[in-house]
Amino acid sequence: MTGGMAVSLTPAHAATGCGVTYSVDAQWSGGFTGNVTLTNLGDPVSSWTLTWTFASGQQVSQAWNSTVSQSGSQVTARSVSHNGSLATGASASFGFNGTWNGSNPVPASFAMNGTTCTGAPSTGNPTPTPTNPPPSTPPPTNPPPSTPPPSNPPGNPNWGQGLPPAGAQTSQAYDRIRNGTDYTPRSGECSTDIHARYWTYGPDGKVYPTWHPTRDSSGCNFGHEHGDDPRPSDLFSTAGWPAFGYTSEVMASTLPASSQRHEDHVGHKVLTVNNVNVIQGDNGTSFFPPQGTTIAVCDVLLKFHQGTHSKDAFTNNIHELIYNSRCQQSNGGAVTEARFSLMIPIGRAGGFSPSECPGFGGQFINVGPAVPADSPSESRSLGRLITEPGCVQAIREGRTHRDPLYPNPVPFTVSDMDDFWFSDFQVTGSGLNFRLAPLFYVVNPARYYDPAKPDRLGRIVDLCYTDLAGGDYCDQARRVTQQTGQQLAWDDSRSPFKGTLREFRPGFFVVQNSGPSTVYTDAYGRNVSSTPFNGSIQQYFSGNSATQLFVRGATRDWGADHIHAPN
Repeated sequence: MTGGMAVSLTPAHAATGCGVTYSVDAQWSGGFTGNVTLTNLGDPVSSWTLTWTFASGQQVSQAWNSTVSQSGSQVTARSVSHNGSLATGASASFGFNGTWNGSNPVPASFAMNGTTCTGAPSTGNPTPTPTNPPPSTPPPTNPPPSTPPPSNPPGNPNWGQGLPPAGAQTSQAYDRIRNGTDYTPRSGECSTDIHARYWTYGPDGKVYPTWHPTRDSSGCNFGHEHGDDPRPSDLFSTAGWPAFGYTSEVMASTLPASSQRHEDHVGHKVLTVNNVNVIQGDNGTSFFPPQGTTIAVCDVLLKFHQGTHSKDAFTNNIHELIYNSRCQQSNGGAVTEARFSLMIPIGRAGGFSPSECPGFGGQFINVGPAVPADSPSESRSLGRLITEPGCVQAIREGRTHRDPLYPNPVPFTVSDMDDFWFSDFQVTGSGLNFRLAPLFYVVNPARYYDPAKPDRLGRIVDLCYTDLAGGDYCDQARRVTQQTGQQLAWDDSRSPFKGTLREFRPGFFVVQNSGPSTVYTDAYGRNVSSTPFNGSIQQYFSGNSATQLFVRGATRDWGADHIHAPN
């Protein structure tokens, strides 16, 4: 169902004027998605505020490409940094989700910066004449730098409260939640129906699972976590809810089964950081950020798939990254932006290298074929560093290492069996050179590699009940055992080894783009094109970095008493 209003009157010569196209792009029981295009028909403006009145009690619940507030029936939409400046004849578009009850009529009139939008430059405020427009305004073919992608995820205004509308097209990732493949609740945990209420529309219009809290408002818990709530991000109004598994869905629609990649639901993790200072000379080698001059300030909202409970990472190096960032440099205030969904390579396929214990990197351990078998490898970074029997031997021998939290070397313990996942990848073509070199670090994974175990899968908590030096985490596990008389299972919520203490560093970041900011790539970021093609994903890169930036993220513990592996 669509509805709209475009205003058009006989032109008059004056300094102010505006036109508005309003459409309802989607509507369902109790909710709708609206789209607004504002055209400046007067003198140039550096910012704009658009106001209108809802006549039937509609309420805005979420917006993108504008800051929207509502007081009673009065709605106020304000420009954001990338679309405030409008030359004569220029337009800005934004969207929102809202609720309705009974009817959802088109607003009768709009005003920009206090002047009623009549569809022509004028000093008067004649009554607009409504006409029926197309449902939405076509996006520009080559948007200018710092303009967001023309299509934005409509999200889900009913997030956490209800299932998708009847007849909505669902993704494979969402179907796996509904049929219990990727979420099987334990006794007392939230049902699959409750879990399935946390969904969003992806860029393709399909329904995807998305971030949810560890506990539903009804009081039940899910047993796993997805990191940060994305809503406090300064980028959420543009990025919306992350669509878990969107890249895999694109692969599934265009590639043979042997080239597809499907990732479990619990491994999707979100990071939100606002106003991170980028320090001149920071190269990421120090644990603590150096002191120095701030050369840029960045916002980052990302979703990365990193499970640390299964055998998957022993061979599979391709993992989905949904990435949104905006950096403003201090020297002149240049802005660089990146928004993309990709399967990124984390080192080489088919194996990994030893982790911090017994020593970073080392000889590559070839475990077996990756899935998909044609996964691209990346060799510029350290790749995936996962604990293996060499660490057990190092602990037994009492070998030491330097820990930034202590002044002198300390012995390795079971609590040092960490995961470090490095990558260094590029997206290049059509005038674009983008580079990102992130680090995803997990302090308390649930598993380690042991070729003597079934599926080569060792459980770290089991080592706490051996003669090895255990460290703080093992002390926690042993205290529970002393109280209960039972050894903790690897997936017991009381085990500290459940992958919840993580450090995400977006890392080195470069954007240099002399071509269109909206481009299309395959699922691996290859075959960059200015036009879409079969199996392509729309990506967005704008601006030019004056220098390479190292963006630090955050170290957080997302653990809670009811969280357990697999997580």
